[in-house]
Amino acid sequence: MIGGGYLARHIQNVDLRVTRMDQVDAWRRVRQHHLDHEILPLLEEGKRSLQEKGVVAPIETRVAKGKIGEEIIRLADEGGYNTIVMGRRGLSPVKGLLLGSVTRQVLSLAQKMTIFVLGQEAVFNPEYPISPLLLPVDGSEPSCEAVRQGAALARGFINCQPQLMLLHVIDFVKVGASLNTGTTLLIKEGEEILASGRQILKEGGLEGLGADKLLVGHPSRLIAEEAEEGHYALILMGARGLSPLKQLFLGSVSSDVLHRASRSIVGIVYL
Repeated sequence: MIGGGYLARHIQNVDLRVTRMDQVDAWRRVRQHHLDHEILPLLEEGKRSLQEKGVVAPIETRVAKGKIGEEIIRLADEGGYNTIVMGRRGLSPVKGLLLGSVTRQVLSLAQKMTIFVLGQEAVFNPEYPISPLLLPVDGSEPSCEAVRQGAALARGFINCQPQLMLLHVIDFVKVGASLNTGTTLLIKEGEEILASGRQILKEGGLEGLGADKLLVGHPSRLIAEEAEEGHYALILMGARGLSPLKQLFLGSVSSDVLHRASRSIVGIVYL
């Protein structure tokens, strides 16, 4: 993907008094050199790595130009892909908010797909990359779909006895608001949400393989802490469908977990 960073490094070599950059011979030569010596070898290396790891499915390579996040989503929609796997550059939440990042843009544009983002310090067993698996649940349909997808992934490694943990966090804000009426209803609701998650795992053939926890506090913080303390390879959770504008100002649990959890792969399910 050719984006603004590459343009910034080479802009001094091009006469800016032209209307269209792609009509300048010098720019075309620089771009082609970049493709031949940096982009295409990288794509071939990725393709070779997948083949060496036993991937037998057809592997296609593509080069696009434009706004990187938008192009990733466009190509995924165009090709009918329902899963995107990507890394992250390590921007802090503040830098990600002010400067933007490819990951943030892809997450804000994603619909009807699952995005897997590798942690900067992710360490997992390549023979069994999804265990232990943390499944935060909040009772929403995206959350339930994340449990279904988690069950499907775990079934692929059923011989390894996958470890799964359902986690529901009662937001301390809700607890504070209900002090006058008690927290019994919140606890009951949390237990029902966990029971629904257990039922999904049971229907997926994973009865008895999952444990569960009910905690109270800041949801994203506790999810990330649980992932860190439990050495979870993968966190799979649903997105609540906030608009990009709302995500920018209010944040979201899934987005916050993504920034906080550096040692786990984070999968976010969008409906």
